[in-house]
Parts: sequence; structure tokens; C-alpha cells
Amino acid sequence: MNPFMRCAVLQPSVKSCPPLSCSYDYRIFYILEGTADFVLSDRTIPISRGMLLYFRPGTPYYFDGKVKVIILNFDMTRNQSDQKEPRTPSQSMEDFDPAEIFENDPPPELESLVVIHGAFSVERKMRECLFHYCYPTPFSDAISSATIKDILCYIAQNAKTGQQESMEIVQKIMLYIQQNYQEKISNLQISRDLGYHPYYLNRVFKKSTGITIHQAVLQEKVRIAGHLLKETDLTVNGIAEEVGFSDRSQFITTFKKYIGDTPLKYRKKQ
Repeated sequence: MNPFMRCAVLQPSVKSCPPLSCSYDYRIFYILEGTADFVLSDRTIPISRGMLLYFRPGTPYYFDGKVKVIILNFDMTRNQSDQKEPRTPSQSMEDFDPAEIFENDPPPELESLVVIHGAFSVERKMRECLFHYCYPTPFSDAISSATIKDILCYIAQNAKTGQQESMEIVQKIMLYIQQNYQEKISNLQISRDLGYHPYYLNRVFKKSTGITIHQAVLQEKVRIAGHLLKETDLTVNGIAEEVGFSDRSQFITTFKKYIGDTPLKYRKKQ
């Protein structure tokens, strides 16, 4: 890879709509603010602050929502560096001409769309490319090329270690639940504290564990409640409050669902 940056721009308010359009160069998007859906021809990806999107030329997409974003347009090589200006993306799939693509032969690790959540460490590098595009010096081309290569290596590494990242996310969620079981934990609260989109967190967690985050929260609360029923003299109301239930009947119903007995029957058996 020897990237050639065609354009870097800060879009304060990107809000696009159907139909799908295609770009003629490689793109990296870094989401600074806002929430939206990144709509592709075969799926929709919820996006939020700190997310990084990479895709190759000819990828049909549009945004459904409003986000503030830094966008890099570039080539993987310098074979077309004599053509300085980026081409405007097609307004529709019908207008797209594949023959106009600058180049489209990426390394194997970067052949597919890559989405990275919580890529906050990349923001400084994205801003550095933006600065050198807006205020060029004799060294800006070399610096931008090296910086984009650095970002692409980060993207490729994350694409290879996606499974490892998923397991780390699951571990973070489980630790969070164990440390905050006394609270009324919600997917939204976990996602805010861990810096991920709630839909993405729940999807990764369920794929790895077979249950939703909400189910994992209830299971942990019931596990702690069972321990308290065996080891302490706390009342059912006291235990319900201790594990984060404000409603006694909801606690009893949830406990029976997972254990098979009401709290009092469970205590008696123990």
C-alpha cells in the first residue's frame, strides 16, 4: 500500500437518503457525532460516535439519519496521482459507471467492508489528514500517505481479529453486569458506558453467548439473589431491593422463571 489522498473533508451534518449511490475511490468515514443507519444493498448497519467505516470503490450506500463525520477519499497506490481531484459519487446506481473507478484492487485483508466500533484512537489521525488537505505544505502529501497507511493497517488488523474483539466485548459486558447488578441496568446504559452502539453490543453478545444482554442481566441478578437466600436472613423484599428490583412481584416472577421455585420455596429447600 502506498496511499494517495484525493480529498479530506469534515461534514458537519451528513444526511443522505435513497437511492443508493457509489463512490469512485476508497472511503474511510469516522463518525464524530450523531446517530444514523448506514444502508447498503444487502443490510443496514446502525452507526454512532466513534465508529469507523471503510469500503472500496463501487460500494452502494447511503446514510439514513444525521451525523457529523470526517471523510477520507484515497487510492491504495499512486498510479493515478496525476489526477488530483476526486470524482463526485453517482447520484444513483443507474448513473454509476464502473469504468470511471480510479482503481479497485485492494489487499486481501481490505477486500470487504470493515466496520469498527469504538475506534477513538483513529480520530487524531483522521484530523491530521484533514489538516494537511486544508493547509498543505511541501510535506503534506508524504505525511498524509503515511497516516492513511497507518489507519489502513489498523483497519486490516481489526478485520482479522474481529472474533477476538467480540470475545473482549462479551467479557467487558459480563464484568459490567457483575459490578452493577444492584442497578437497573439497560442496554442503552451499558452501550453508553462502554462506548458502543446498543444494537451492535446486543448482536455481538447474543451471537457469542446465545442469550441477550437483558437475559444475562436477569440471570446475574437471580444468581446473586439465590446466594443471598442461602447465606443471609434478608427478607424477600430486602433481597429484591439488593439486586435491583423495585417491584417484589417482578422479582418473584423472574426468580421462578430461572430457578423453577419462588424465593421462599428455594430458601426452604436450601
